[in-house]
This record gives sequence, C-alpha cells and structure tokens, in this order.
Amino acid sequence: MWPRKRLDFGWMDISAVRLAFVFRWNRTRALNQLLNEWPADGHTVPAMSVRSGLHLILGQLDWPEGSEVLMSAMTIPDMARIVRHHGYVPVPVDLDLDTAAPTLESLKQATTQRTRGLIVAHLFGTRIDLSHILSFAAERDIAVLEDCAQAFVGPDWKGTPGCLASMFSFGTIKTSTALGGAMLTIRDPELAVATIQAHDNWPVQDRVSYGFRIARAVLTKILSYRPLFAVFRLCCRILRRDYDHTLNNFVRGFPGDDLIRQIERQPGTPLLVLLRRRIRRFDATHFARRVKLGERLRDTAHTTLGLLGHRGDNHTFWIFPILAQRPRELISRLRREGFDATRGESMEIVTAPEDRSDTAPVIRTAFDRIVYLPLYADMPEEVVDRLGRVVCEAESQNG
Repeated sequence: MWPRKRLDFGWMDISAVRLAFVFRWNRTRALNQLLNEWPADGHTVPAMSVRSGLHLILGQLDWPEGSEVLMSAMTIPDMARIVRHHGYVPVPVDLDLDTAAPTLESLKQATTQRTRGLIVAHLFGTRIDLSHILSFAAERDIAVLEDCAQAFVGPDWKGTPGCLASMFSFGTIKTSTALGGAMLTIRDPELAVATIQAHDNWPVQDRVSYGFRIARAVLTKILSYRPLFAVFRLCCRILRRDYDHTLNNFVRGFPGDDLIRQIERQPGTPLLVLLRRRIRRFDATHFARRVKLGERLRDTAHTTLGLLGHRGDNHTFWIFPILAQRPRELISRLRREGFDATRGESMEIVTAPEDRSDTAPVIRTAFDRIVYLPLYADMPEEVVDRLGRVVCEAESQNG
C-alpha cells in the first residue's frame, strides 16, 4: 500500500541534527547563521512553531478585549484556540472551493466594527494573490497576518509585502521539514521589537523533547516504506487499534490540553541548526517533481472529481484534497486498491460566534466530504495515473 505521506527529509538531515546534539554549538552563532539565510522585507524571528509565532504576535497587539479576528475558515484547531486565549473572537471567513481562498463577499459578510485582524491561510500548497484582500483590509484598518505554513516554496519567497506578518512552518509533515520550527517575517518595526523582546523571555526548548520528536519522525519515516507500512497496519489490526487515528496522533506537534505552555518556548540550538540546513539546501528538483505529479493527477481527475483548491494560484500540491460524494466508501475502495487515503484529523472549520450567523456555510458543508489522496515526489507516474483512474471510477459509480 502507498502510505498517505512521506516525510520530506533525508537520512543525511538526521545525521546533521545528531551532530548538533553531540557538539556544543554556539547558540548566538547558530541563530545569526539562520537569519542570514532568510533575508526579508522586515524583521525575522525564528520560532518553535507557527502557533508560537501567532501567540507571540497577538500578545503584543493592543486590541480591545472582544475584538474580532477574521480567519480562513479551514485551519488547524490550535490557531482559533490561541486567538481566544488572548481575549479575541475568531470569526470564520468562507472559502471558494475552487481556489481555497477567502472571497471579498465572504470578507464583507464577516467584517464588523469590532474587526481588528485577519489571518489568511494559504491552504494545501496554494499561494493566494492577496492584492484585493490587502486593499479591502487597508480601507478598514484591519491588520493582515499571513499563515504560510502549507505554502513554503523555497527561500525565494518569504511572504507577501503589505501583510503585518508572514509565518512559515517547518513542522513534521511540512515541505522541507526541520521536524519543528517556524520563520516569522514581521513588517512593523515596533511590533517586531516587542515580539523579539517577549520571545527572548521565553525558556529555550530542551534537547530531550526535540530528541523525542526526531525519534518519532525517524520511526514515521521507516514506516512509510511500503513493506513496513503493511506490517504496521497488521499490528494495529491485531491490537485492535485504529491505525488512521494512531498515525494522526503520532505526528501531532502539540498533544494534550496544555497548548500555551508547550508553545511558549524558543527553538533549541539543534532545531536552529536543522532549520538553516533545510532552508539552505532546499531541494528544488524534488519539489518540482511533486508539483509535476500533482498536476498530472489533477489533469487525470478534474473532469470527474470535485478537487478542493485545484484552481488555486501557484499550486504546489503539498497535499491533494478532493470532495468525495461518499468519503467512507471511497477510502475503503482506495485502500483495497493499495492507496492509503484518509479524511485526516488535523484541520477544522472555525466555529462561528454564538451571536452571529454562520459566516462559512460553503466550506463547512463541504468539510465532511474531504478525502486526502496520497501524493508525494517518490511515487512513480504510472502509480499516480492508476490512483487517478481508481478515484474517477469509484466516484462515477457513486454518482
């Protein structure tokens, strides 16, 4: 069976970070070397995660309690939790199913006099043209934060000028992963200084916790080889464990309920070293291979399937979501055919405030139909073609 995902790092990357554990690197030097790899149109702050970055930035903004923060309605659950932690109210903004981008109509519907911020997420590997959204926000004095966690395309693009901040993730399942870490570009000088000062007061991530994350990632990488993945599924069946749920929990970045305590950490020195390596040695050829396969699968399936975000700008196919008519039946069919499709557990639709009508009905209705297909650069073209045919046939029968 072709697993749902393969982590985007090599064994040489693991060897490099092991050296960072063995030798006592100068932290200041490691930090400066990383900053030199990320020249941007603002101040750069390496953080332990995008969650940490959002928490930092919101903590320095002097918005009235109860201010509303518009958010791309589909996001990871922790982002809305962080907004609420700071006394603000997250308000979902509906998405266009073809582009996975907020529309101006949905922004207008969600905006009120209490709106102070907007967090726009580039989803699934797409990169949204924010020109119209930035104009809309500027007219209403709304600060725009850009969540680029799923949209890293290499060190040549570091975010959209005009956004208050751009946040890139190098978490476990992300492109060019460093098994954690984030790069923040903050374009307001005063906010940047305040953010850096607050960040400097946080404790440094300990090596033991990062070491456990590396160990989990190594095991996940080993299990992504097809024979071992089959053994893993068999073991889960014998132990009566849901392997889908087990896998999702295994790669989760911050398990448990004490989210804020976990994310209030500066990145440790080994993480800084690996972040620099992954940015500096970005594999453009491997990346281009994934894009080519994504376009091939899209072209095979687009006449039959509902493809979520398939018309998004600059699509790099970090993941490949489709809108299935009968998701459970499709997943079962794909697994019988050797493809580990999943509905996933890492995303949610932001809950609308109790005193407001739902501002994201389109994506909320579509959410339960989403199925993620396995797609990564290591898959042969003929396998991708067969995947497309199986999905098209199954969906035609379900129709």
